[in-house]
Amino acid sequence: MITFAHKSTLNPNKKNKMKFVDTEAIISESLVSWRELAAFAIYRLFLAIALFIVFFYELPPEFLGKTSPNLYQSVSQLYLVIAIIFLVSTFQKKGIFEFQTTIQLVVDIVVLTLILYSSGGLSTGLGILLVVVVVTGGALVPGRLALFIAAIATVSILAEVTVSRVFDGALIEYSLAGMLGTTFFITALLAQALGKKTQQLQRQHVGDVTKLSRLNQHIIERLHVGVMIVDKDNIVYSTNKSAQVLLGVTDAINGEHLSEQLPELFGQLGNWRHGRTGVVGEFQPKVGFAEVLPEMIGLEDGDTLVFLTDTTELTQQAQQMKLASLGHMAASIAHEVRNPLGAINHAAELLSEAEVAEKDQKLLTIIQRQSQRVNGIIDAVLQLGRRKILNKSTFILAPWLEQFIEEFKHNESIPAATVYLKLASVLTQVRVDQEQLRQIMVNLCTNAWHYSDASSVTEEMPQVWVRMQTMNNEIMIDVLDNGSGVSETALSQLFEPFHSERTGGIGLGLFLAREMALANGIRLEYLTTEDKYGGYFRVTFNSKLEGKM
Repeated sequence: MITFAHKSTLNPNKKNKMKFVDTEAIISESLVSWRELAAFAIYRLFLAIALFIVFFYELPPEFLGKTSPNLYQSVSQLYLVIAIIFLVSTFQKKGIFEFQTTIQLVVDIVVLTLILYSSGGLSTGLGILLVVVVVTGGALVPGRLALFIAAIATVSILAEVTVSRVFDGALIEYSLAGMLGTTFFITALLAQALGKKTQQLQRQHVGDVTKLSRLNQHIIERLHVGVMIVDKDNIVYSTNKSAQVLLGVTDAINGEHLSEQLPELFGQLGNWRHGRTGVVGEFQPKVGFAEVLPEMIGLEDGDTLVFLTDTTELTQQAQQMKLASLGHMAASIAHEVRNPLGAINHAAELLSEAEVAEKDQKLLTIIQRQSQRVNGIIDAVLQLGRRKILNKSTFILAPWLEQFIEEFKHNESIPAATVYLKLASVLTQVRVDQEQLRQIMVNLCTNAWHYSDASSVTEEMPQVWVRMQTMNNEIMIDVLDNGSGVSETALSQLFEPFHSERTGGIGLGLFLAREMALANGIRLEYLTTEDKYGGYFRVTFNSKLEGKM
């Protein structure tokens, strides 16, 4: 990428960057100059072929080689060989550009002067071929060299006129030679001025294109949408920072085969290229990372542009809409169920005050207990609609956790030594709804306390252990207990509503915790382990894209 820095106060890094940019600009101009020289080399080759064929087959004009046929034949053959050599060396871009250009043009002047001499001199009009050489010199080389080439052409013409007069007795054509020499200098200066103007316009154009490219680069780098370019051979050509963060890779992936770093994305890209777009969907690049939705767009040169979208925000919006819908449903349940349920419970209380048989009294107790359970289910469902709009705030997580653990132990009357809190990164901040985070933690800690084993408490392993840690710049809260963990049969339905292994549980706690977590952009998951814990719940806060890696 090429850019031009403004003249201003720059720090050392910016100065280095400016030097790098200027170097690339010089390289770009050099490439353009080589292309122009290559165009002239092609012209030289066609000219050499024409001069040779016209003489060999005796085609018009007949004056070619008329004065000295043997010299013309040798020079035309030599010029054809030289044209091929110069064409090859120009395309290979070997040597210093100004030096090679000057050598080529001087050789052209010498050869064309010999052809001019062997064909009858300036009266043939072949001197115009030297004007083309001088114009090329004025356009391609700096001022002094351009004038040097014009001077060489002028001296060559004067030498040709002199030699023709001395050895062949030709008419003196110094006036014509002088006019042609003047033309050489004028055209050299005009070509040089035109070349400078062209270079100035070219620099301006390159600068404008570079600024736009740099602007696009900055925009792409700061997009929260990942951008990746994969060539037709499945080699990763370029990735922006967001793509690296979403996929859990570094810029070292550029230049690598896609299958080596991201086999699942490689498979989806293959399906898309074969027209199987229906199987392209969300995937998780690595364990613990958010799901990513790829979108492929084919480019003209066979490359593929891949947009990678973090589905966290989409899921969060969907969950908020889902919570709002459940809130409306909960209000309907409260209106339609609570009134008759209250009447049933009240009737049961009145019957219990009357004189009834002992067997009937047990039935009334069952009615009251189950009515209270149904009322608890309604209260749990109503929690979904109490916070339709999130009240997010930014706060330091460590002191918040300390305060929460103290409140939890006090409210549940839990001995202090049985709950242990371990903190890391005490200044780390999160942005969530504090009340909903509190409800999530209450649910997880209550479950941990209920399923813990008081008989196996040790100093190294309390009943409940809450630890905060950071990994890949993500903030995590783990809730562990010394129980046996979630059974394999319950694992598949762990976050399903109305499913509970606890006696008297209504099965909505973890479901509500998951719904609130998703609404806040938090990942709540249960991780199984092979160690003494068996498994634990993890709350992961999704930081901004810039901080995920």
